[in-house]
Amino acid sequence: MTRVTVVVDNKPGAPGLLHEWGLSLWIEHQGRNLLLDTGAGVALLPNLKALGLNPNRIEAVILSHGHFDHSGGLAGLLQAVGPRPVWCHPAAFEIHLRREDDGSYRDVGLPLGGRAAYEGLGAQFNLVTAHVEPWPGVHLIAPVPRITAFEGAAPGLYTQLGSTHMPDPLEDDLLVVLETPAGLVAITGCAHAGVVNLLLAVQDILGRSPVWLLGGLHLDLSSEIQRKGVLDHLGRLRQLRLASGHCTGERSHQALDQLMQTRHVGLYTGLSLDL
Repeated sequence: MTRVTVVVDNKPGAPGLLHEWGLSLWIEHQGRNLLLDTGAGVALLPNLKALGLNPNRIEAVILSHGHFDHSGGLAGLLQAVGPRPVWCHPAAFEIHLRREDDGSYRDVGLPLGGRAAYEGLGAQFNLVTAHVEPWPGVHLIAPVPRITAFEGAAPGLYTQLGSTHMPDPLEDDLLVVLETPAGLVAITGCAHAGVVNLLLAVQDILGRSPVWLLGGLHLDLSSEIQRKGVLDHLGRLRQLRLASGHCTGERSHQALDQLMQTRHVGLYTGLSLDL
């Protein structure tokens, strides 16, 4: 059985569940319990309790990238359950900034900063720099090759080298792929590497195209050229099913509903999908 439960998302779910700008997905796959991302930090533990999901059963945490809205709950989780393996790309620990309207830069990276602070709480980091299969039928891909001409660094996201600010390449963007009887399921946090690049990586590395893509797609916050290119590509994939949430954006949700109709599902806090 493969089931993905949305523990944290921007959109509210049933009464008693918290929502926040962030994402966390509980993945049950072949008898294992994995947690992809931890939200911004407030909703994770209360929602796990409300959903009847015991955090002590989490075998490992996977970070899709180093932004606070995906890593904010990690410290609290480690304090609650003790040491756990954490899988991520090494660039998750680099400087991640957002440029504000007034020209200032706001830190949007890991809330506790570097690696040592989390190791002090029990994080046992496993750094992903290529395709790995840590558990049978669970693939992690990072970095994701940037192939398409129309997908690039998201506007407003920067990193810093010395005193110089530059567009953040977000090399830490990590993709999870599950092998299921129905086909491959690709799961992303924000698709910072580009939605089409993610799909092409699955095909290139595993030799098959995914039948599902889940997660945040960062479309409303991307350039219009990138948004149009992604929608055009998805429109040609008649066998793909899509479950989008978090940073996808309401305008793009509506476009995907129209484009994919019953093959598109909107994520919300508390939703469970059997795949």
